[in-house]
Amino acid sequence: MVGTKLKQEINHYLNLPYMTNILRNGKVVKERILGGKGNWKDIQKETQKIAKKEKINLQKLTPKQFYNFQKKHKIGIDCSGLVTQLLNFYFKTKLNPRKNSADMLTSIPLSQKVENFQDIQPGDLVRQKNGRHVLFVVEKNGTKISYVDSSFYGRGVKYGEADLTDPSFDNQGVYRLLLLD
Repeated sequence: MVGTKLKQEINHYLNLPYMTNILRNGKVVKERILGGKGNWKDIQKETQKIAKKEKINLQKLTPKQFYNFQKKHKIGIDCSGLVTQLLNFYFKTKLNPRKNSADMLTSIPLSQKVENFQDIQPGDLVRQKNGRHVLFVVEKNGTKISYVDSSFYGRGVKYGEADLTDPSFDNQGVYRLLLLD
């Protein structure tokens, strides 16, 4: 069972828009606010700063309006930013979110593939889309996992569930950061 503190931390990120830098040929062309890598406190502070400047009362916005406000101002988090922030919180790592990508987090020498479903644990990472997307495992029950991720297609940070043996689920391996062993 995952600790209450991790779930509380995840709750700070839920429903944030997906946001990332604009890349061309692997280089940042335009950095968006916080570059899709800030923690929830940074994101909250930036949201409040812009709302104050625009004289918007955030308390009066519906959840959908709040989401759209952040999206309009390019405030959010990408999958590797979210995963890095959660790893830093849960395991007290000191990973730099601005220097990590989904591919890097699930590649040698930083991580190792978890070969047996029985060995999967909270904090493990599911590699997807040829290393362009990553999920953070929250809980496991047999071959089923619950996870959190930030996705353009999922409309931001959301919980999800998947059976790792389901052929329709994009599972290119479960990985554990080596510094966590």
